[in-house]
Amino acid sequence: ARLTDTTCSLVPQVLKSCTEFIEKHGIVDGIYRLSGIASNIQKLRHEFDSEQIPDLTKDIYIQDIHCVGSLCKLYFRELPNPLLTYQLYEKFS
Repeated sequence: ARLTDTTCSLVPQVLKSCTEFIEKHGIVDGIYRLSGIASNIQKLRHEFDSEQIPDLTKDIYIQDIHCVGSLCKLYFRELPNPLLTYQLYEKFS
């Protein structure tokens, strides 16, 4: 599905930026399976937390592309409610 101007505003900037970057540069094995370097993940997280849109084309992120995928996973892990809500759990068992 394509993002429109309306739906794009509903997607958090961290997910929008990271997924666009991964689609463009992330054609590597295990982009979401392998973890990035923890310090790179934290640096990237801090930049997004500071209301900045980091330049993902910096060498630090290109050389450790897995940190971008790791930040996406971290975002979903830290949601107050899971993406597939507790109400749906019974349907999966």
